[in-house]
Amino acid sequence: MIYLKTFESVTNYKVEVLTGDEFRELYWKIYDKVNMNLKDKIHYFNWDDISSIFSKDKHKESSKFITAYNDKDILGVCYIAWWDSGEHYSVSYLSTNKDYFGMGVSKRILDVLFKYFSETYPNEIMYWSGYSIDGWKYLHKNVIEMAKKYNVKVREKAIEYMKNDWSDETRQLYNQSKEEIKKLYPEWYDMVYGY
Repeated sequence: MIYLKTFESVTNYKVEVLTGDEFRELYWKIYDKVNMNLKDKIHYFNWDDISSIFSKDKHKESSKFITAYNDKDILGVCYIAWWDSGEHYSVSYLSTNKDYFGMGVSKRILDVLFKYFSETYPNEIMYWSGYSIDGWKYLHKNVIEMAKKYNVKVREKAIEYMKNDWSDETRQLYNQSKEEIKKLYPEWYDMVYGY
C-alpha cells in the first residue's frame, strides 16, 4: 500500500510556468490552512524572487517559476529570469521538495523549462548559476540531455555551493565539475574562472 501511495504522488502532479503572482496564489491555495515555510522543504527557494517591484521591466517580464505541484504540496521550483548584471537569461536554482527526492520531479521540471525556453527565447543562451554537490550529481547530465533535446544553448558553471562536508567524494566531484565545464564551454570557463 505504501508503494501505491508513493507512486500516485510521483505521477499525479502538474508542472507549469508561473509568474511570481501566480506562484503566490498557488502557494496560498495549497497551504491556506497550514503554517508552512516553503524554504524548510525546498532548500534553494527564495521568497525575494517573487516580488520584482524594483526590477527593470525585462527582468519582471522574464521572471518565471517552473513549478511542480499537486493538490497538497509544491514538489519543486526552478527560477529563471533575465539578469541585467550579466545581460542574459539565467537559472538561479532548481530545487526539489525534500519529501519528493529521487522521484523524477527535477527531470520533469527541466523538460518544461527547456521546452518553454526553446519556444520563448529560441536564439538565446540559457545560463546556469553554480551547482551544489547534489545539483551536479543529479541535474547536470539531465541539463545536457534537455539542451540537446530542445536545441537550447547552455552555459553552466561548476560546483560552487558546498556544505560543510568536504570529503574525498565531494573534492572529486568538485574537481570533475571544473574539468567538465572547461571541456564543454572553454571560452565561458576562461571568462568565469579566469584561468
